[in-house]
Amino acid sequence: MPISVVDLTAATIPYWELRSRSAVATGIEDAFLTAYREGSFHYLLIAADKIGTHKLGS
Repeated sequence: MPISVVDLTAATIPYWELRSRSAVATGIEDAFLTAYREGSFHYLLIAADKIGTHKLGS
């Protein structure tokens, strides 16, 4: 069960901008930047907690 969801999309854009100008650029950077900026991709941190104590097979 999700207990917290944090949208880190805006924080990831500077990484992709820097990567696009670095020696490790692969060519996919512009596609990721476009998707994050247009809202097609979201970079989420999801914290979850286990529900119940039932074990499979019990």
